[in-house]
Amino acid sequence: MQKIEIFRIDSLSRAPLVVHGYLFKGSNPKAPSIAVVGAMEGNSILPLYCASSLVDFLNNKIDKERIEGDILIIPSINHYALNIGERYWPLDKTNLNMMFPGYGLGETTQRIAQKLFDAISHYNYGISLETRVDQAHCIPHIKLLKSGYEDIESAQKFGFKIIHHKDLESTDTVSLQYNWQLWGAKAYSIVCPSEQQVDTAFSNQILQAMLRFMGKTEIIDYKLFHGYQSNILQKESIEIIKSPRSGIFIPYQKPGHYVSNGQAIGEVVNALEGNVVHKVTAPCDGMITCMFSNSLILENAVAFRIAKIG
Repeated sequence: MQKIEIFRIDSLSRAPLVVHGYLFKGSNPKAPSIAVVGAMEGNSILPLYCASSLVDFLNNKIDKERIEGDILIIPSINHYALNIGERYWPLDKTNLNMMFPGYGLGETTQRIAQKLFDAISHYNYGISLETRVDQAHCIPHIKLLKSGYEDIESAQKFGFKIIHHKDLESTDTVSLQYNWQLWGAKAYSIVCPSEQQVDTAFSNQILQAMLRFMGKTEIIDYKLFHGYQSNILQKESIEIIKSPRSGIFIPYQKPGHYVSNGQAIGEVVNALEGNVVHKVTAPCDGMITCMFSNSLILENAVAFRIAKIG
């Protein structure tokens, strides 16, 4: 393993921003290569942990001869935001994942994006570990943009329950995944739960999925049990349940649980009087993929997302 400096940006008011990567050189020059990017947001604790766990696994838990292709892991990009628990770049609140492919003469986040992209754009495969922007707790899944360059078949090699084949929006064209694909890589986003406490069950699932993918693409000589036969979900496959009332949100079911049409899956309680003001019921048979992650819910906020069956 080589610890390498990806880039360094000086600061007038504090220590320089230094981003490191961990490079594992493969034994087979003909094997494909992969880059893994961890936390680009300051509140992305699980992406940071999953990336660092991958570094530990490759460095300490697998024979070096079994690493066939080059693997570059960059666990953290936005150290300044991580240090103070903010999601975005703390100086101007910009989203680093909306700055690609970057611009060397632009704003700070544009220059960061360009330096990062220069280091990873030549890899055959790319994985970006992300969290949702909204207040939602979700099951780990693949987000694959409808860019015209996506590869659904290879995305199924991760073995997650679902692949969200997402409609391309204008803001997606400046994301890392889209630009990686534009430059010829097969790129995927793993969407992680956004809780600040690490859930080891979820982190193990994500780590195993990355190792499973690397094994199936012959980047590493390592086999795991097959995961799920991923369901491909599009916008029309997902039922959105909003709360008609504000109050204290109490879910009965969690993401990953299967529910039946008409089943009670949560309630909203009057925050001052304690009585139930709304019972949340499932409008269809399916699996909960996302759930509102705050105990206080506002009127018309999305309480649950359910992937419909049939």
